Amino acid sequence: MNPRIRLGGSHLSNLEQSGFAPCLVLCVQREHHFLAGGGCFLLSPAADQSSRQESERSLTRCGSAPSKPFPLSPWEEPEWTDKSWLTDMADKNSTLKCTFSAPGHSTTLLQGLASLRAQAQLLDVILTINNEVFQVHKVVLAACSDYFRAMFTGGMREASQDVIELKGVSAKGLKHIIDFAYSAEVTLDLDCIQDVLGAAVFLQMVPVVELCEEFLKSAMSVETCLNIGQMATTFSLSSLKESVDAFTFRHFLQISEEEDFLHLPLERLVFFLQSNKLKSCSEIDLFRAAVRWLQHDPARRASASRVLCHIRFPLMKSSELVDSVQTLDIMVEDVLCRQYLLEAFNYQILPFRQHEMQSPRTAIRSDVLSLVTFGGTPYTDNDRTVSAKVYCLPDAGGRQFKELTEMEVGSSHSCVAVLDNFVYLVGGQQLQYRSGEGAVDVSYRYDPHLNQWLRIQAMQESRIQFQLNVLRGMVYATGGRNRSGSLASVEKYCPKDNEWTYVCSLKRRTWGHAGATVGDRLYISGGYGISVEDKKALHCYDPAADQWEFKTPMNEPRVLHAMVSANGRIYALGGRMDHVDRCFDVLAVEYYVPETDQWTTVSPMRAGQSEAGCCLLEKKIYIVGGYNWHLNNVTSIVQVYNTETDEWERDLHFPESFAGIACAPVILPQAPGQR
Repeated sequence: MNPRIRLGGSHLSNLEQSGFAPCLVLCVQREHHFLAGGGCFLLSPAADQSSRQESERSLTRCGSAPSKPFPLSPWEEPEWTDKSWLTDMADKNSTLKCTFSAPGHSTTLLQGLASLRAQAQLLDVILTINNEVFQVHKVVLAACSDYFRAMFTGGMREASQDVIELKGVSAKGLKHIIDFAYSAEVTLDLDCIQDVLGAAVFLQMVPVVELCEEFLKSAMSVETCLNIGQMATTFSLSSLKESVDAFTFRHFLQISEEEDFLHLPLERLVFFLQSNKLKSCSEIDLFRAAVRWLQHDPARRASASRVLCHIRFPLMKSSELVDSVQTLDIMVEDVLCRQYLLEAFNYQILPFRQHEMQSPRTAIRSDVLSLVTFGGTPYTDNDRTVSAKVYCLPDAGGRQFKELTEMEVGSSHSCVAVLDNFVYLVGGQQLQYRSGEGAVDVSYRYDPHLNQWLRIQAMQESRIQFQLNVLRGMVYATGGRNRSGSLASVEKYCPKDNEWTYVCSLKRRTWGHAGATVGDRLYISGGYGISVEDKKALHCYDPAADQWEFKTPMNEPRVLHAMVSANGRIYALGGRMDHVDRCFDVLAVEYYVPETDQWTTVSPMRAGQSEAGCCLLEKKIYIVGGYNWHLNNVTSIVQVYNTETDEWERDLHFPESFAGIACAPVILPQAPGQR
């Protein structure tokens, strides 16, 4: 059966308007297709003369007879087609439009261009570098490179030249660039990478630059990273530079033993030494690396203070300062270096004045706050011992607590406050009691820099279930109770003088309350006082005037709860409420805004926690352990509240079921040698 070809009327109309005769002859595989007027028919060479004549008569009857006899014969009886159905279909499907693509076309095109280049066909420009010649197609280079596009289309004189001498790139680099233009592939190794990257940057071949960056990141090692860093700086590759810096911070000590380290520019060495990201290095090791760099070139001795000012000498051990630092000539001969050494000795022999000596050299090399817990009690009837363990949650993203160290003496219901990253652990009880008779006045300062405990002056009074807060560089202990009963007294600790002194007392005897600071004010809420209303009360202390005043009370009465300040707000969380002879968990959470003197209720807790540890870590409030009155038992739950989203996140679990845990946010050293 002979195939039929039909053409829509619009195509025929276009042909007629273009000056074609009423009949168009197409020859396809020796069959003759005639288009005339509005019809389409196929004439076969097998048709006889009579068929041809009949066809001509038919055309005449239709008003579409050819203007002259058909030039081809023999004829097949034509099959007329009415084109009106095409118009009807187009009207019914006026929005129908399809675009088709050939997935392999781009590959075929590249292969075709590469074949033309290999066979030296249609080449229209010659590039030369140092007597090496590259014959290429202008259009290929212009399509791949902004540099060549500007050269060939921007009116530059090279656009009309047959031979162009390139400068600023190597022949090796250009060869790889041209090969990539014709294949979309580039072969890289450490021998050619600098040439290829330099050419790609110069010729503005972004895909090749990205492939070079990817290769260099995969080739990063202790031996190569400094050279790769130099390339990243030379070619202004910020992403690659970030990768190099991150790798160098992780492996700094190993890299410092390489020969390339001795040729590191001064600015780069200082960049690394001053950073808190050098977490895996002890200060004495960093000092030795810096000295090795300084001693490589005698001319560098003049820069000794610029380099060594970033070594944190006060955080070294005393034995390291004596045996490994002060014995070097450079530390004695250079005036500023001698001052750094003296600063370190003074810092270590005057512990009570360390708050006054804070500087970049006294800060731990870390930017990460950890949640650190101290002590606690399981509230067992047959055992009065309390915990001496110190745990930490390394960061806000962690889910596992780790044992960090131990206190000199176990304690529970102690209070903690952090000043200049020193932790003050004060009061509480060293044996488990259900009342205030076990309260103690002992006070300690924990130094996470050296993992050391320092016993400081004891408080004026023993206290348990009180509050400890830092305000204007002083540590305030408010209220609480002891064997004499509940307390209204408030005392202030001065770190410089190592002394506790009384300040203005609370307006009520109060214990089991909570406290937090915002700005230069101290706020105390709830707790046991004289009346039920005292459990909702909010006290505010002004240290300048040394006086207390009442503010708007909380919406919910609560005792043995927690308070935390975040983003200018003070959150009150957890605790319990007494009713006749029973205790109930307070699940409601509310925050106070000092500027408006108003409380606002937010999402409630999922489970009750009183006598719990509480602190803020990266805008999230952690409530650790405590007592759950619904279960009538201590708990290990750690509830996490997101202050930005007003949502309670997935719970964590503390290693022990304890109440009376004290916790605080602390920056811990990351170097193994410092723990």
